[in-house]
Amino acid sequence: MAPGGGALRRATTGGAWWPDTSRRLETRLERELERLRADAPEWCVPGADVTDRFHWQVVVVGPEGSPYNGGVFTVRFKFPRDYPFKAPKVFFVTKIFHPNIHPRTGLVCLDFLTDKYWWTPVWTVDKILLVVASLLHEPVMDGGAINGEAVYLYKTNRLVYEENARAKALEHASASAPSDDSSSSKERLRRPSSRGVSQLCRRLVRRVACLRASE
Repeated sequence: MAPGGGALRRATTGGAWWPDTSRRLETRLERELERLRADAPEWCVPGADVTDRFHWQVVVVGPEGSPYNGGVFTVRFKFPRDYPFKAPKVFFVTKIFHPNIHPRTGLVCLDFLTDKYWWTPVWTVDKILLVVASLLHEPVMDGGAINGEAVYLYKTNRLVYEENARAKALEHASASAPSDDSSSSKERLRRPSSRGVSQLCRRLVRRVACLRASE
C-alpha cells in the first residue's frame, strides 16, 4: 500500500477530503475573492489573510436610514475546509448592538449560516455580504435573534433601540477599518441604499427557501 493510502481511503467516509477535491474547493474560494475584488460594491472593501485564504476580512459601511449610518465595520469570514458544502462563520470584529449579532463574540446568527439544513452552496460571499448590509437596516426577528436586550428593545421601544445602536456605532465604528487599510480604500466606501439592499436580500432568501423546499 502506498504511504498514506489508508488515510486517503478514509477521506471518503471520515469527513476529510481527497487532495484534488480540497484544491477545487480552494479554487472556488479564490475565484469568489477575485470576483468580489474586481466588482465589489462601493460600500465594502474585501480582503483575505495573506497566510490563510480561509480567513477573510471585509470592511463594510453602515447603510443610510439605519442607526449604523456611516459607521465603518470590520467583518470577518472564517471558511471551513469543505466550503461551499458547509457555511462560513461570519463575525463582526467591530462591536455592535444588534439583535442578530452575538454581543460578546460578534457572530452573525442567521438560520442559513448556523443551521446546516438551511445552508446551500448556492450562497456565495457576495450574497452573504448583501444579507449583512440588509441586517444593518432591518434585523431578522424570526430566525437567529441572539442579543436578548437588542431584541426586546427593537420590539418594545424602537427609539431606545436605535439610540443604543447609534451610540455603540459612534463609540466603536468610527475607526474600525483594518490597520493596513489605505486612505483610498476608505474614500471609496459609500453608504449602501438600504431599501435596494433589503429588497434584494429578501429575494435571495426566498429563492434559497424555494430551493430547499424542492429538494
